[in-house]
Amino acid sequence: MKYIVILLFFTSTSQFIFGQNPKFKEYKNQSEYPFVLYQPEGLANNEKPPVILFLHGRSLSGTDLNKVKRYGVLDALQRGQKIPAIVIAPQVRKSESWNPEKLLKLLDYVQANYETDTSRVYVVGMSLGGYGTLHLAGKYPKRIAAAVAMCGGGNTKDACNVGQTNIWIQHGKLDRAVPYTQSLEMYDAISSCNPQGECILTLYPKYGHGELAREFYKDTLYNWLFQFKLGDDKNLLEEKVPVLEVAGVVNYPDSLIREKPVAELTTVTTRTNNNSVTHVVRSGDTLSSIARKNKTSVAKLCKLNGLKETSVLQIGQKIKVR
Repeated sequence: MKYIVILLFFTSTSQFIFGQNPKFKEYKNQSEYPFVLYQPEGLANNEKPPVILFLHGRSLSGTDLNKVKRYGVLDALQRGQKIPAIVIAPQVRKSESWNPEKLLKLLDYVQANYETDTSRVYVVGMSLGGYGTLHLAGKYPKRIAAAVAMCGGGNTKDACNVGQTNIWIQHGKLDRAVPYTQSLEMYDAISSCNPQGECILTLYPKYGHGELAREFYKDTLYNWLFQFKLGDDKNLLEEKVPVLEVAGVVNYPDSLIREKPVAELTTVTTRTNNNSVTHVVRSGDTLSSIARKNKTSVAKLCKLNGLKETSVLQIGQKIKVR
């Protein structure tokens, strides 16, 4: 059985929290793709941060590296989002598509020149970058712990390889640039391969193409990525890395909001490799509210998860609901 996630969003009245300007480095001749790199500060001695590879959409293509800061992970950093990872933001030339072999060479270059956690490599991409994310995951799934592909699509021939990693596909149902059915086709193809990792599809009923950029300014995306890690002998994590809770509230750039969003549902239902259904705990959730939304009982939730009715839930915690 397949489960499709429908998320709705809330409007926040909080203002952006601007901290110190993040330090970006530009690399123009070190790989086939010029790229901007962000290295987090304040790491403990010998701490190796994870890597996030951000693949932009067609509008940021060209030869001006400043473009890759206009939206996405780098822009989120500029607006105060705390991301404890090395971020790589390459740029593809106009009329070109993302090439997985070139992207792998870029990743190899960064890992050879920076101390990184090679078991925690994540890829996120939007539009053209969504296609690139699925293409890269399909070509080199054993190098990627988790990936998020937004408002793109892919080659269904890559589906079984993509299913070897953890994948979250997102799309707006009002998208006129890339029909959401392209993401749905990839999700169905991955699901039919009995994926080893988490396979999630989120459809946003009120969103067109550009609105999904708002996800880069939320903790949800990064918390989901950071819980996965490559194992020593196989691609999937045996023991989840604790979810990071990022301090502070970051609002969304007005330029990325073309319609007023409606209230967000706290329930996130996912399809996993064993066909179980889980709920990711959000702020305000209780065992009672989770049971009510999933038409089950608190007693059953406690039995499934080894909890007590008085147990305190943590944001980001996964609760089996059946």
